[in-house]
Amino acid sequence: MRSGSVTGRLLAVAAVLVAAVILLLPVSRGGAREAARRSQCANNLKSIGRAIDAYSREHGSLPPPFSVDADGHPLHSWRVLLLPYLDDVAAAGAIDVEKRWDDPANATAGLATAEPYRCPSLRAPAGTTTYHLVVSPQGLVHPDRSATREEAASADRNTILVIEVPEGRAVPWMGGGDAGLEVLMGSDEGCHAGGVMALFADGSIDFLPIGSLPLDVRRSLITPEADTPPAAFDRP
Repeated sequence: MRSGSVTGRLLAVAAVLVAAVILLLPVSRGGAREAARRSQCANNLKSIGRAIDAYSREHGSLPPPFSVDADGHPLHSWRVLLLPYLDDVAAAGAIDVEKRWDDPANATAGLATAEPYRCPSLRAPAGTTTYHLVVSPQGLVHPDRSATREEAASADRNTILVIEVPEGRAVPWMGGGDAGLEVLMGSDEGCHAGGVMALFADGSIDFLPIGSLPLDVRRSLITPEADTPPAAFDRP
């Protein structure tokens, strides 16, 4: 009877262990999938950073938040301006840049979000993006002008250019406003748990635990000439 009792206990322990492993497996797979999505998101931002650098080499400045017509009315977002530098010939050729992004002539192109403007974790409608510029009078991209290539090159490496925003703030990739500043100064999380992905002035990519960053750290991430942020934010 003792042997049976011991065997029973061992079987019970084994059953508990098997159940624990089974419960953990979906979490592990889910964690791996999220890590892969974050990696792809980082690659998207790297491509955007390279395109911004190429644009600034040709034009002498960072791209403006949007292009305008002869009367100063917005036509297309900065994302459209970067298409030639992303080598997305199909997307660039499908857009009538002389007409507004929401003109019927651009309806088909507007629904096909150009790569790499769509985070793999994004579940918002087709044609939208969560990659936004940080537009601020204190930043590298102002509402009415953008920093020159020289100004951008001399900016503190911790200055953010583009930031990922939450799904609820997704906008049409060809138009729409940029909420990067509002998200950076708020406590919203992006499409990934725990924070947001960001593209910095030096072309590097980092994941920000934005909900835990003090306001003085966030302000320092906007201003090009800011001193090194406090120790609460320490990038390698």
